[in-house]
Amino acid sequence: MSDDNEGIKNIHKRLQSLEEAIRDLYGQDLRIVRIMAMESCDTQYHVYLLFQRGEEIDKYIALWQKRLEDTCQAITDSQTIEQVAEVRDKFSQDIINYVKATKVDSADKAMEIAHSFIKKYTPVALPLKAIRQDDIWLVDIDVGAFAVKVAKVKVDARTGDILSYEIPAEQK
Repeated sequence: MSDDNEGIKNIHKRLQSLEEAIRDLYGQDLRIVRIMAMESCDTQYHVYLLFQRGEEIDKYIALWQKRLEDTCQAITDSQTIEQVAEVRDKFSQDIINYVKATKVDSADKAMEIAHSFIKKYTPVALPLKAIRQDDIWLVDIDVGAFAVKVAKVKVDARTGDILSYEIPAEQK
């Protein structure tokens, strides 16, 4: 009987050792996943920073630097690999949505931007239409004093920047 008890105790010790080894491995995996998730969020933050222009840079940094820090803290506090993945995925989706957001979301805004720009070059400017193609607004503006002369302006829908313009030459 004592041999059976010794055998059971031995098996119990082995099981405890195995459980400890599994916990250690899981802890190592969790640490690795945390590091990878934080690096992924940091990389995504810096990649999208490269796409910001002008005053957008300061606004982006002010908003996303704090959110990056909060996300890294939430990742550090996560107790499971699944929680880490959820926190990282939420940050990723939020920053993608932010970058995809359009500053110029209507034809009226696009025409207003193009009109203000064109007035620098000609005193006569009457917005006619704006059509969106992907992330660009194509705006037509009548710049003719007596006859219709259409200037064409391309406005970046995401930033509101003028990408290009064509003003018809004066005819004599």
